[in-house]
Amino acid sequence: MPGGRRNLLVLLVGDESTERLREAVAALSATPLRVQVVAPAIVRPLDWLATADDAAHRRAEVRALEAEWTLAEQAEVTAAAGDVDPVQAVEDALRDFPADEILVAGEAEDEDLAEELARFGLPVVRIAGGRRSRRAPLSRGLHKLAGGRANSTPFVLFLGVNGALLVLALFLSLVAVVVLWLLGSL
Repeated sequence: MPGGRRNLLVLLVGDESTERLREAVAALSATPLRVQVVAPAIVRPLDWLATADDAAHRRAEVRALEAEWTLAEQAEVTAAAGDVDPVQAVEDALRDFPADEILVAGEAEDEDLAEELARFGLPVVRIAGGRRSRRAPLSRGLHKLAGGRANSTPFVLFLGVNGALLVLALFLSLVAVVVLWLLGSL
């Protein structure tokens, strides 16, 4: 904490009320703060499949800038959009910003994320009242798979596409057999 300033990394995982964010940052410290806001891009599964993550990155930039404007009177603030994976977004931000603490805000915040962020050795604070559900292992695995963060994503995608093509080929073959049968009976 050089010069009596604390460095706070704010991780926005979804939308958060500007008033609650302002109150949470004010409650964290009486000393002056430097704040880095990181808003991970939230890519929908179909956008991920189409590699159309530009819109998601722009939405993340807007969320980050809104938070920057909200906190501008309380602290020296910078903001940026981050990686789709919140943990990777924090890791990227910590390369350039020596945070003393991480504040997690947004409706996508959960227990699993807090546990994953603990690997950085920094205190993790969550805004009270946020969703704190613990995902079932299957749900967590599917979420990582759909977000492209699982190592098996390319393999599952390959099998899924080939399975869909097989079902389509079987359906078209069945239609062809029915059409030929109907033509033969006329």
